[in-house]
Amino acid sequence: MRILLLGAGTSGRMLAARLSNEQHDVVLVDRDAKALEQVEAQMDLLTIQGDANDPLVLIDAGIEKVDLVVALTDQESVNILACSLAHIAGVPRKVARVSNPAYASESGRFDLRKIGIDLIINQQRECANELFNMLRIPGAQEVVDLLDQRALCVGVKIPTDCPLLSGPLKDSEHHELLATIRFVAYTRSGDLKIPHGDTAFAIGDMVYLVGEPAQVRRFVKFLLPSETGYSRVVIAGGGDLGLQLATRIEERTGLDLTVLEEDEDRANLCSELLEKGLVIHGSSLDQDIMRELGINAETAFLAVTGDDENNIMSSLVADKLGAHFTVSRVDKANYQPIIDSLALVDRVVSPHRSLINSIYHFVRGSAVRGDRMLQQVAGEVVEFHLPPGHDWEGKTLSQIKLPKGCLISMVLRGDELHVATGTLDLREDDRVLLYGFPKSIHKLDKVLS
Repeated sequence: MRILLLGAGTSGRMLAARLSNEQHDVVLVDRDAKALEQVEAQMDLLTIQGDANDPLVLIDAGIEKVDLVVALTDQESVNILACSLAHIAGVPRKVARVSNPAYASESGRFDLRKIGIDLIINQQRECANELFNMLRIPGAQEVVDLLDQRALCVGVKIPTDCPLLSGPLKDSEHHELLATIRFVAYTRSGDLKIPHGDTAFAIGDMVYLVGEPAQVRRFVKFLLPSETGYSRVVIAGGGDLGLQLATRIEERTGLDLTVLEEDEDRANLCSELLEKGLVIHGSSLDQDIMRELGINAETAFLAVTGDDENNIMSSLVADKLGAHFTVSRVDKANYQPIIDSLALVDRVVSPHRSLINSIYHFVRGSAVRGDRMLQQVAGEVVEFHLPPGHDWEGKTLSQIKLPKGCLISMVLRGDELHVATGTLDLREDDRVLLYGFPKSIHKLDKVLS
């Protein structure tokens, strides 16, 4: 696929790297010559210096020949105009990063789809959704919404008291409960594997499963019998991400909420917009304030300021004070392996990674409705709509040959969600949930497109 990428910031570079690794034909446009030089030194793609909304620059980048335009500059007006020009030029698919929530609602007065933009993406909103999903299932290492929130993919670490440690899955006495979900992957000592009936989980395995939300919550409680949950949430950072997350918590949960914001004006704004949550003006690096918050074993602490180092440090302080679990927003990709190896915080999120997950299905093809890269394991979850006349139509899952390292986990038919079994047949308009190792998913490109 030929892709025009506008903006060489953190999100643009991360997306460019993934596209380049998958052998897509990428053209990257940015005003910053030094940023483009760094990209050229690391990736095999074409770069053009110039304004992303300049028609002459877009023509020079070959806009009339591209299949997809993704506008990720830090100026939403530039992104909107660039995608509008791409629409005029006949580009089939256009994606724009826009932070103003007034543009985000499809039913709103200013629906940008009316001017040809196919997808409006707000990375703070996407990251807030990811964080909120984590809070919905205590003990989960990662939670991903799938199939328009009809299914969840959840990653958990097997504890010492897990009921499934007694032997292979096929010999488990919990057959009825196991039938409600589908295991899709697990890691042990760094090795990624697909679970089967003879798989026997071990303490410390990172296991991923997929299912209907209520069944997943029930199953995670079964897997983690000692998980007590929490009653309080403390958010360090009242910026766009923190405020969006706080609003969701206030509207959809009964959790006690505190927001800690260092900037006085921003703290006042948060206080005005939140109806129940307590807003405190202060720094999460101030240990006296942190102690006064009463952080304890019933507290979930989420550091989501724009400063990676502050987020990590404040999470360490919260952990020392006894927080139930800690989450840090970390934008710098090179920090991730260090944090993981030293176990500095329980979980890490990145708005840039959340953004890329939300748009990558546009690269896969028109039949792909979602594509999520998981954080704790090297794999992808793909939502695939079965079009009329597809080769899989009318076949049972046992008759479909998939590459090694790939499986079908769930099928959504109308409003009914089916756990994948060998006897389940596929029909036109089914939405099929696939999990696969990256190399395995690439082997399905023709099938998915």
